[in-house]
Amino acid sequence: MLGWQDFKVMNFEFGSIKLFKEKIVYEISKNLCSYEQIEDIESLKKQDDVHFFNLIQVEEDDHTLYLHYERLESMRSLTMIKKEEYSVKLSIAQTLLRENILQQTSAFVSIHPATIFYYPMQTVKYTYLATNVLPQEHKYSDLDRYKALVLAILTNFSYETCLGEKEEVLKRGNELVKAVVQASTRQEMLLIVEEAYDFVTYDYIQHNSTNKEKLKKRTLYALAASVLFSLAAVGFTKQHANAQQEQIVQAMEQDLEQKNYSLEATQQIVNKDFEKAAIAMKKAGESKKDIGTMYFENNQFQQAIDTDSSFLEPVIAYYYDNDQSEAVLDLTLTEVAEEHSTKLETEKAIAAYDTATMSSALPFLEDEETAVRMGLAYLTNDDVTSAQKVLEKFPSASLENKIKLKQAENELAKSEEDLKAIKEDDEKKDEKQQLQKDKIATLTKEIETLQNNE
Repeated sequence: MLGWQDFKVMNFEFGSIKLFKEKIVYEISKNLCSYEQIEDIESLKKQDDVHFFNLIQVEEDDHTLYLHYERLESMRSLTMIKKEEYSVKLSIAQTLLRENILQQTSAFVSIHPATIFYYPMQTVKYTYLATNVLPQEHKYSDLDRYKALVLAILTNFSYETCLGEKEEVLKRGNELVKAVVQASTRQEMLLIVEEAYDFVTYDYIQHNSTNKEKLKKRTLYALAASVLFSLAAVGFTKQHANAQQEQIVQAMEQDLEQKNYSLEATQQIVNKDFEKAAIAMKKAGESKKDIGTMYFENNQFQQAIDTDSSFLEPVIAYYYDNDQSEAVLDLTLTEVAEEHSTKLETEKAIAAYDTATMSSALPFLEDEETAVRMGLAYLTNDDVTSAQKVLEKFPSASLENKIKLKQAENELAKSEEDLKAIKEDDEKKDEKQQLQKDKIATLTKEIETLQNNE
């Protein structure tokens, strides 16, 4: 067995991870990356997010990029959770689903178990946050990725198997596993895991109490125990409880009421009555962010924005990712979301390719996502010069790559036309043809390289 004087090696989507006592080192093939200089990645070291371990060092050699993250020795790799009690597994799964890190940032976040660290019962930290110059994976939906993560925690199957071979997992899974697989939203999956956690916690208390008689009225106290376990053995009935215990019981009654509203919200989501689901979620104490996420995950994009205007960017990004950019033109903002009005006005100009408005907006742009979409709109309409002006204001590796690709494609088209235009009776025909053929070959190879960088 490897000791901590050595390291433990794990794999994730884009390479390998070496787990040391005080740091985590990611090794990624540079063929999967698109950065031109290592400084393009250094910006990640400036990120200050409590959900992530800090990136402390970036190195490279001829073939490999090395990302060094800090690590708290007390926190364990999620790959080790298979050895934990079932209640720990369910508690960590709850935390991951509640935090919903995939909606907390527009950047790609890996939720492969090898990239996540935990400490019982509710603490988790993430590591791999990818900018557009680092490898990403968009084959699977956020829901499928969360299902695979929860299934990998609850079963002995690997994350990869849970992601791509759910039928195999279903064959050998229990009823909880089947319910997770069949969940239609992240919130429904969270509710399933919460109910399972309550049951497991209650069952543990029931079978481990030293005084069975004191648990005759145990349902509410079992719930109280999950929050304040030190009072679990007291177990007095509500009629004989002291003031402190009375408060706990009342709090748990309220908790049960909120859970009922959560159940109602889930049922309304299944019924596709999202307005009623939102009302039930509000009664259950869910935040605007949570309600907006429910709308967003169910493709109710305008309602998501109306609930929480911070969903404007994710909605626009979704439309572009799914070739529906014209839908941006129908989006509206409430009066309370006036601070986003300039962004939406610019986005509508981009979708409609209103060059006058786009040109006027560029000097005042503060949003890189909007700027990149503006640059791509210019490229789509063969205006490389304007796209380069956008790039000057907002340096972006992906936009720069696309500009180079467009320029190479234009040069290739011109060289092919020049080749066809060479006359048969031209005294230097062979020389001119060879020149153009060489140029075409070079450009074709350059285009292939640029396409692979996307």
